[in-house]
Amino acid sequence: MTRIISALALGGSLLLAGGTVAWTQSSPAQMVEQRQELMKSLFPSYYRDMAQVVRGQSNDLANVATKASQASDALKKAAVLFPQGSGREAVPKTRAKPEVWTQRAEFEAALTKLVAETDAIGAAARSGNLDAVKAQWLKVAEACGACHGGPAKSGGKFRFEEP
Repeated sequence: MTRIISALALGGSLLLAGGTVAWTQSSPAQMVEQRQELMKSLFPSYYRDMAQVVRGQSNDLANVATKASQASDALKKAAVLFPQGSGREAVPKTRAKPEVWTQRAEFEAALTKLVAETDAIGAAARSGNLDAVKAQWLKVAEACGACHGGPAKSGGKFRFEEP
């Protein structure tokens, strides 16, 4: 039964990733490092530009559309970076909580929602409607908070608080 559930979770992860991520035989420590790098890159590489438009510091909606597409592509790779056996039992420095694996369907649903909300902010930007971008930004932030629960020190549903 456990093998079936693991196979379904992996299959769902690969489906979520659109099959574009090659499954490699990385060590648990390498997987943790890869997912931490991906997560740390999301705001400075993609979401910061969106936030600047929402705050009125920029009016580059075309850039928001581009960054949303790039963020969505990066997020689609995230699920495969959380394989079974890459939690704290194997890599004590990970901040991923056991709920990532014990509540896998909910974790993947939250990740799928973040991808969808990110895609939606890109669509709003492509429409040229700044008010729609601002409204959608709140939904993106809410989707991020579903896993993280707020600022870095807050922890969250699927993430331990920073030391």
